[in-house]
Amino acid sequence: MSVIELANLRKEFDDLVAVDDLTLTISSGEIYGLIGPNGAGKTTTIRMICGLLEATQGEVRVAGKDVLGAPEQARQYIGYLSDFFSVYDDLKVWEYLDYFAHAYKMPESEIPARVTEVIAQAGLEVKRDGLIHGLSRGMKQRLGIARAMIHRPKVLVLDEPASGLDPKARIELRNLLRSARDEGATILISSHILTELDGFCTSIGVMEKGRLLRSGRLDEVILATTRTRTIRLQWLGESRDQVETTLGRVVSVSGVKLAGNEGEFFFSGSNDELSQVLADLITAGVRILSFREVKQTVEEMYMKLSSHEVM
Repeated sequence: MSVIELANLRKEFDDLVAVDDLTLTISSGEIYGLIGPNGAGKTTTIRMICGLLEATQGEVRVAGKDVLGAPEQARQYIGYLSDFFSVYDDLKVWEYLDYFAHAYKMPESEIPARVTEVIAQAGLEVKRDGLIHGLSRGMKQRLGIARAMIHRPKVLVLDEPASGLDPKARIELRNLLRSARDEGATILISSHILTELDGFCTSIGVMEKGRLLRSGRLDEVILATTRTRTIRLQWLGESRDQVETTLGRVVSVSGVKLAGNEGEFFFSGSNDELSQVLADLITAGVRILSFREVKQTVEEMYMKLSSHEVM
């Protein structure tokens, strides 16, 4: 089921085209990473999704609601955290969340329990009665996400939430977002820090100069941008000659590099063919210790797309 749907979305600022004919569908339960450099159009796209910026043309639907035609109806399904957000420093943590729970018009009887719940999810129990001005940057970021989650939105939209956080705070942020997904939220997260999305997002979209270069499940996008796979192997004993000879007979193998009892090569064949390479090595008497594919990172994939090596 699609929760976010964008069709031919475009945004112009005078002579600048910030978003250019963007069509995108995000399914329920996804953690979708919108990646690209600063100025790629990520924030403009997010603001149009949240109904905070009017599109020049195109359509935006969230949970089936027309964001551009009926923004007030659509916003009840959205929890949004901007890249720069303000907090009320003179409020206590629980008071801040209680305030926004009322602002979202949650039933009065549900608010106290929900405030306690999101405080626990955000790992802010020890700060529950503390003033916000005493929180660290990472804690304020978690509080901001807790605020966006307070009304159990179907869609959680976060613009550069990891910016400026230390490694520990980023791990805590990931755990909090997984908790939000477990509650049923579909998450759209933008970032120019590509390493932060590696192994975290289920799907990604790559933006550059207002255009969507590629979108899909993470493993599918990475596979589509990789002409060859890198295979790394280790073996026991004096088998280098057998390894070199066996790999040299395979047409889909190239770039063989061997050193000591290990090596790697590029492979352009199918999984069945790769399995046969392993079988041939064993038949040749090579005692294989490990034989694995080196997965391409999100950062490596993005660099290939942005340099137009793969289009």
